[in-house]
This record gives sequence, C-alpha cells and structure tokens, in this order.
Amino acid sequence: MNSLGEIMEQAEEWLSSCQNQWVEDLENLIRIPSISQPVDRSSKFPFGQECAKVLEEALDMARRMGFQTQCHEYYCGTAFLPGKDLTCKDLGIFVHLDVVPPGEGWTYPPFAAIREGDLIVGRGSRDNKGAAVAVLYAVKFLVENQIFLNHGIRIFFGCNEELGMADAEYYFKDHEAPLFSIVPDAPFPVCYGEKGVIELELKKGLNSKGQSILEFSGGVASNLIPESAMVRIKLEESFKFQEYRSGKEIEICQEKKTLRITSHGRAAHSAFPEGSENGILKLIRYLLKTDFLSDNERELLSQIEALFGGCYGEELGISCEDSSTGRLTCVLTRMFMDQTEWKGAVNIRYPVTADGKAICGKLEKIFTDYGFTVVAIGDNPGYILDSSHPAIELLNRIACDRLGLTLEAYTARGGTYGRKIPAPAVGYGPSCPGPHPFGPGRGTGHLPDEAASICGLKQAAGIFAEALVALDTLLYKKEEEK
Repeated sequence: MNSLGEIMEQAEEWLSSCQNQWVEDLENLIRIPSISQPVDRSSKFPFGQECAKVLEEALDMARRMGFQTQCHEYYCGTAFLPGKDLTCKDLGIFVHLDVVPPGEGWTYPPFAAIREGDLIVGRGSRDNKGAAVAVLYAVKFLVENQIFLNHGIRIFFGCNEELGMADAEYYFKDHEAPLFSIVPDAPFPVCYGEKGVIELELKKGLNSKGQSILEFSGGVASNLIPESAMVRIKLEESFKFQEYRSGKEIEICQEKKTLRITSHGRAAHSAFPEGSENGILKLIRYLLKTDFLSDNERELLSQIEALFGGCYGEELGISCEDSSTGRLTCVLTRMFMDQTEWKGAVNIRYPVTADGKAICGKLEKIFTDYGFTVVAIGDNPGYILDSSHPAIELLNRIACDRLGLTLEAYTARGGTYGRKIPAPAVGYGPSCPGPHPFGPGRGTGHLPDEAASICGLKQAAGIFAEALVALDTLLYKKEEEK
C-alpha cells in the first residue's frame, strides 16, 4: 500500500503525464455555455438544453474512464465506481456543471476557454467545472495505480446549483445519501458549515404620467453583485448635453431624444459584498443628484437606496450574526424598471443560528408596508457539521500538509450542495485561499475573467486522491468498530 504522501506525489506526476488530455476535457466543458435556467419540470431538459449538453459531455468523459454512469432525467448525473466491500455505503463527491451568466467587464471571451500562461480563462473554469475534471482524474489515477477502496465512489454532476439546487432535491427523493461526501466548491482546507440563503423577488406598479425613465436595467444573476447598470431617460427640449460629462464610473451618451447612462462599479459574489461597488446603487445615487427625475421616480429611487444602501440588513431591521458563521449580508442584485413597473431581486445570507422563516416573515411585512409585492421568497437553510467530526481533522491535516500552510477548518457564506446532502458533508477545495493572479474584482468564481490554474487543479487532484484513500480507511475502521 502506498503511503499517503506518496499517493499525492504519484498523482501529480501521473496528471502531468496526461495533462493535455485533462486540460482538453476541461476546455470542452467550459465551451458549453451551461447557464442554468429556472426549473421546467414539464421539459425533457429541466434546466435548458445547454445544461443537458454539458451533462452528457461529463458523463461521456466518465464513461470513457470506466465509471458506471447514469443520467437522472437531465436533472443531474452520477458516475459510480464500486468498492471492494459491497456492503459499505458510498463516499460521495458533489460537483456542478451549471454556471452563472458571464455578466459585464470581461477581457476574454467568457466561453472560449482561453489559455493565459498557467490559467484557463472561462466561465465555470473555477466554479465548478475545474473541480469536476479534477475529481474524475483523481479517481482514475487510483484505479490505474490499483489503489482500490473499500467504499464505492459516487460522483454527482449537478445542473442547478447556481439557481436553487432543485437537481439535488430531485436526486435525494429516490436515492440514499452517501456515507460521507466532499463538495469541491470551496477553498481548502475544510468548510464544515454554511450560512442560510434567502432570495426575494419584488415588484411595484408605477404611474407612467410624467415619468422620465424609459428603462432601467441592472444585474444578471441573483447571487452576483452587478458591475454595471443602465438607464435610458427621456429628454426635455431644454436639455444641454454639454452640462453632463462622462467619466470612468458614469458613462453618458445622448441618443436622439433620450439619454443613456451607464454606471461602472466592481462585481462580486453576493455573499462577499466587502470591496464591491454595486452598479445598481451607483447609478441610483447618481440619478438622485440630477434633475432628470419626476417626483414619483425620485421618491421610489430614494426608497430603494434607503432600503438596500448597506450590505448587512440594518436598514431592514434584520441584521444579526453569530460566532460560527458570521454576519448577515443583504444585497440588491437585480433591478428592472420601465414606465409601468419596478422589479428587483434581493440575496440574503444569514447566520446558521438565525431563524430563516422569521426573517422571511419580517421581510414580507416590511415590503408590503412600503407598497411592494413579494412575487417570490425562498429560504434555503444553512447547515453546520460538528467540528469534532474525525473526518474534518483528517482532511484539514492532509490539505495543510500538502499545501504547506497552517489553516483552520472554517464555515462559509456561500451556498453549496453541502446543505442539501442529508448526511455528513464538507466543502473541500479545489481552490486555495489568497488573491487571484488577475487581482481584485477579476478571476474568481462569478467575476469577470474567471480563471483556474492548471497547476492548482493538478495539486488539488493529488489532494483529492490522497484524501479519498485516507477517508476510506478512517470510515471503514469506524464501521468495523461498530
């Protein structure tokens, strides 16, 4: 039996020998624009044709490697490798193939899988297609080197992680959860808990009389703070364009009898508003300083700015925090407005100890009192695993030893399949903590120019291979003791 340290070293050498193949596999996945759609249970492809296409590509890849594959009505797919002891439950690995929309601000084509040195640039490269390829090749390495586990390994490929996780809910209606699962959708070392997520959709009817705003549009996804927003304004005869100048953050363009204004801020994942500049709020604040607006428009935009001007829910009276998962965040992520209606989307991440249902009830009352209609409100509770679980210490030690870092297991603001798995699960790689080579505001998941490191994925696959062997040994011993 190879020692654990040898397994990672051998895995990285093996991955280097077949690097052209696995990089090509990743590029093929990235080139499919698998933006998840709202679930359509009446369709053959419940999350759209592109998600179905990328699922077929991943399952074909797994099948070529020798996995037993199954497509679960295009909600998700699984790739299974039996273990030596058929009486054991499986070890699970949960990855997703759907992506958020690219949004604005890209330097590279978002679905071209451009190589930039050690980086592969493209939406989904980092979140979460790179992880999907890394875990497949980690398991293939074990098989080709005759390192067989007691437990079977079941890899879950999801198609709706970014838009509600209806894929996981569908799967677990008829399938048993693995004994223990890793979810490679987080930075190393180990994430053992996540905040709850509340998503709201709001609307408000408008009186078109005297309106200046013809259209206001900002945001592309409920979990992405938008980099930009745009408004088109009807001009009065007396308007003098020379009085208004474009700048780096506010771009102004006259189009016949309308004025087009675009804001530019800094995008971020909605769970991490610190350092972001919300393009919607930036444009609202600019408009409130002008004389373009009617009284009704000014009142509405002032109301929006007052309710969502911060990031932590103080304005709505829902601010809270705990020592395990931190502070509540609250972000306006999408907004549309024409002369008849205002629409908005809000993304909230709340501490695992808070009562999501109570927060939802409070929000419904507040928005109703302000004259808004709550079109939809969804609560996706968080989870936390006992930090003393032996697998946490084991996986943390392996990651830290191989990365040469001293890090503590942690809880996260983001939401992954960990919260949907009805059995112990942890977030585990494939990314490493620290700044991205592209600098702030670019390169990471959900941001422009999302990019994954080839060396980083190779290292992560080695850690996955070693971790699976160690986890198999630990849990098999625990089962024997019982």
